Amino acid sequence: MNRVIIKRYLLALLLFLLPIISLAAVPTWQIVPAESSLTFTGTQNGAPASGSFKKFTGDIAFDPNQLKESKVKIIIDISSVTTTYRDFTSTLLTPDWLNAIIFPNATFIASHFNKIGNNKYTAEGSLTLRDKTIPVTVLFDTEELSKTKGRVKGSTTIKRTQFGVGQGEWADTDTVKDEVQVDFVITAIHK
Repeated sequence: MNRVIIKRYLLALLLFLLPIISLAAVPTWQIVPAESSLTFTGTQNGAPASGSFKKFTGDIAFDPNQLKESKVKIIIDISSVTTTYRDFTSTLLTPDWLNAIIFPNATFIASHFNKIGNNKYTAEGSLTLRDKTIPVTVLFDTEELSKTKGRVKGSTTIKRTQFGVGQGEWADTDTVKDEVQVDFVITAIHK
């Protein structure tokens, strides 16, 4: 008899907690490619040299009220790199630079977020590029576009030589500076 009462009590408790548990799930988001961008700017011979990656996907679970449970994984298709100059784009795909044949993807993963202001956050994670993984901190702002759509704008600065980007004659940071700024705009809809 006591077992029956205990089972009923546990069942009632589970049914009571189920809505609370489902509310606690961090919302997941799907990137809207046509409204998102991933760009970079380096410096060559004292002048900015910019480009973008046209293809990237992501697994995003983010809630500003549940930062400890939030996580992001962005996968970048290296062969989708483009610049305003065809020769520059071709050079970036070579073994001395991004080596898209051997390293077809770059991956950013973050699971540690901090609120630093009104709709302003940092994401501490790691970037894997050319099979080298380096810690990276990203600064970003969030904007609610509707109940089911949001936008994130952010940036970070990386050192290309830490990833082996720009080898051989390009390893010297006098001609092509080491720092590369990465900027992104990600528009996503609630799944």
